[in-house]
This record gives sequence, structure tokens and C-alpha cells, in this order.
Amino acid sequence: MRNRFKNKYFRLWLTLILVGIALITFHYVISNMGDISGAINTIGDILFPFLFGGVLAYLLCPVYNFTVKFTYHRSAPMFKKNRQALNFARLIGSIASILILFLVVGGVLWMIIPELIRSITNIIESAPTNLNKIRTLIEMELSKGSLSFAEHSIRDALNQLQYKVVKWSKEGIVDSLDIYIQKITEGVLFTFRTILKVLVSIIVAVYLLNGKEVFLAQSKKIIIAKFSEENRNKIFDFFTFTNKTFGGFINGKIIDSIIIGILTYITMNIIGLPYPLLISAIIGITNIIPFFGPFIGAIPSAIIILTVDPLQAVYFALMILVIQQLDGNVIGPKILGGTVGLPSFWIMFAIVIGGGLFGFIGMVLGVPVFAIIYYYFKRHIEVKLEEKNMPSDTKAYQKYDKYDIKREEIL
Repeated sequence: MRNRFKNKYFRLWLTLILVGIALITFHYVISNMGDISGAINTIGDILFPFLFGGVLAYLLCPVYNFTVKFTYHRSAPMFKKNRQALNFARLIGSIASILILFLVVGGVLWMIIPELIRSITNIIESAPTNLNKIRTLIEMELSKGSLSFAEHSIRDALNQLQYKVVKWSKEGIVDSLDIYIQKITEGVLFTFRTILKVLVSIIVAVYLLNGKEVFLAQSKKIIIAKFSEENRNKIFDFFTFTNKTFGGFINGKIIDSIIIGILTYITMNIIGLPYPLLISAIIGITNIIPFFGPFIGAIPSAIIILTVDPLQAVYFALMILVIQQLDGNVIGPKILGGTVGLPSFWIMFAIVIGGGLFGFIGMVLGVPVFAIIYYYFKRHIEVKLEEKNMPSDTKAYQKYDKYDIKREEIL
């Protein structure tokens, strides 16, 4: 067989066959993208409780570990066997973790939902009044002649807009009652299924928290049995680095976002801006997304404030600009440190690709995932360069000849 691989014609035919198989596979995937996407969604829907349960267990692990450690060392004298004390500590740790989860989620919902309902109600109720203000302002400009070139079109557009908004706010809900009932029914069923999945996810999280030592030991056994010492050390290093990167990034971003949300709420109350609780929650949640998060949260928030007072929307934009500069230059670096280690361009690249493929979750997790890929690819290239006795520092390959500048002058 080795002699055949040495034959160039055999290698050529093998290459053509593999290319043909790849093209056929690619054509099949493209032609059946809908079916494949549906199958992936079905599998993802089935595995959702385990995936979400794993995420919950990962986030709750610090709380669980602290509670188990604290409880075990104080309750051990009460039991005849240390194993009994550990089981009791694990029970308390599980209860404490779930209570923390419910308190955090319940607290956020308690803050957001009532404020969200009030905000939407106020926006709907004040829409006709605000439109009248805008209409009055435009009519004043029309009377001055500054908009005379489009006077007829502007008046017609304003009349139509005001009529439709008033009609929708007063009659739209009644006229579309059957549609709303259908949507509410679908929403209730979806909510019920979601709650059921979340409950199963919480059960999975509890099992993972209590059995993580066993699962880790089993994984370690498999790796030691199947790989050489050099390769298994590389695998252990990979998982250690991955855990450090994900843990540092996710926990850091959550803490950073909580600080930014609280800071936004305090500042909005001091300035006297409307809807401080709702908008602070939006800013805090979207701040979890690196790079684009501040813009994703600030734009809809500014539009909400704009419906109340355009001048206050300007104040809000200036406030967010100051807070984000503070976050980007002081708070964020202090909390996150060097957990990611990606240049700004690759952070943006990871967010765009991750968001395009996996939505919000992809935008959040795309950065640490790409940071791991970037780190190992960079390390691989540096090792190869060192084997060839070439410099591994990128600066050694930078040139500024096109500007008539020597590299030494810059670097």
C-alpha cells in the first residue's frame, strides 16, 4: 500500500476521487439545507435541557463549591462518617445554588417586567400627544416657508400617520382580538414547554454539580488510557486553558455588566431621565456582548427616550458615551484583565461570525471560542518558526518601506 502512495498517478486518482466526493457532499448539503437545518434544530431542541443545564452548572459552580466547602468543615463533627457530612454539604450546596439562581432571575424579572409594561403603556398612550407636538413643530416650519417645497406631501403624511396611530391605539386591539387570543394561546403553550425544559435543565445542572468529580475522573481515565503521556498532557493543558478563558470571560462580563447597569440607573436618576430601571436593564444585558453591546442597547433606549423628550435623548447619548468610555478604559480592563487576549479586529470578527451563526449566544461566546482558536494557532505557528530558526515576533515581519520609514524607527 505504501508503494502505491509513492506512485504519482495513484495519488492523482485518489485526489480526484476525494475532490469528487467532497463536491458531491457539498452539493447535497446545499440542496438539502432546509432539511439539514431542520434536523439540526430538532437535535438542538432535544439536547437543549442538557446544554442549558451544563451552562447553569458552570455558572453556579462557584456558589456550589463555596457552600459545600463551608458546610462540610462545619458539619463534619456532627456525623459519624465524613461521607455523610459530604453528602449533607452537597445537599445544602445544591439548595443554595438553586435559590441563588431563582433569586437572581426573579429579581431581574421583578425589576424589568412591571417597568416594561408601564413603559410600553406610556409610549402607546403618549403617542398621539407626541405626534401632535411633532405636527405642530413641522407646521410652524411650514408657515415660515422653510419646508414649502414639500408642504403638501408632509401634511398628507402627518395626517395619515396621526390617523393610523390614533385608530390603532383606540380600536386596533379590539378589532384584532381573535388574532391576539390565538397569539396568546400559542405563547402560553410555548411558555409551558419552555418552563418544562428549564425545569429539566435545572435538574440536569444539579446532577452535574453533584457528580462533577465523578465525571471528571471518568474523563481523565479515558484520556490516560487512550493517549500517550505527551498527548494527554496537551489535552489537560487545553482543557485548563479553555476553562480559564471561558470562566474568566463570562464571569468577568457578568460582573462588568451588573456594574454598568447599576451605574446607568444611578446616573439616569441623578440627571432625571425617564424609564431608568427599564433602560438600565437593557444597557446591562446588552453590555454582555463585547464591542457591539453598548450600541445594541443604547440605540433602542435613545429611541424610547426620544418619544418623551428629544433633548433628554441627547443627554442620554452623552451619558452612555461617558459610561462606555469609563467601562472600556477603566472598569472592563480591571475586571477582565487579559482573559481574552484578542486584538480589537478579531474581537469584532468573532462577534460578527458568532452572531451570524448562533444569534445572541454566538455573539457572547464567539469571543472566548475564537480566543482559544487564536491562541493555539498562534502557538503552533511560533513553534514552527522556532524550528526553522526564524523569529516568532510579528514585529520582525512588519515593513514600512512604502512610507520611506525604517522598521527600527517605529518599533
